[in-house]
Amino acid sequence: MIALTLLFALIAYGVLAWSVIRALGWLGRVCVFPSSSTRVLQGIALAVFVLLPTWDIIPGRLYFHHLCQTKAGISVFRTVYVDQAFFRTDGMPDESKLARNYVQTSSFDRNFSKRFNIAKTEGVIQDIGTGERLGASTDFFYHGGWLMAAITPGVAGTSCQIDSRVGVHTAIWKKVIRPKPANVERKS
Repeated sequence: MIALTLLFALIAYGVLAWSVIRALGWLGRVCVFPSSSTRVLQGIALAVFVLLPTWDIIPGRLYFHHLCQTKAGISVFRTVYVDQAFFRTDGMPDESKLARNYVQTSSFDRNFSKRFNIAKTEGVIQDIGTGERLGASTDFFYHGGWLMAAITPGVAGTSCQIDSRVGVHTAIWKKVIRPKPANVERKS
């Protein structure tokens, strides 16, 4: 049903564009404009109809890629070394075992860039005892141009893909929490 509605809307938009361009041609003949001026006016109208639903796609993608290169990623403020018992068999820190001492909080800003439909998610690992920030992870999601965001609200979008195997918020645990080497004392 949604596809049929979108198809109908696209056909209606095309008919509207065609009608406006034809009306401008008729107006140019009635008002005795030179044919070159009429063609320029029709070209401008066509450009407006093409750019109206797509104007923000290219600058939005450029801004999204800029954010991914400059702002997204994982920042480690302090590495914590713990016993091997705090790790799962796959080598990842076991968040449930570490929950007594460390907590990860996250925030999601759907309206980080309303103009370009970019959302921001940020996670922080903190030491519960001291409140110290041990690391932070930042990721961005691009939801397409304004038309795509209006048609498919709530769709996750494209991520910066910091670590495609586990996701940015799981990867931060691996960067901050490390297995204790033989010569390092445990820090809590």
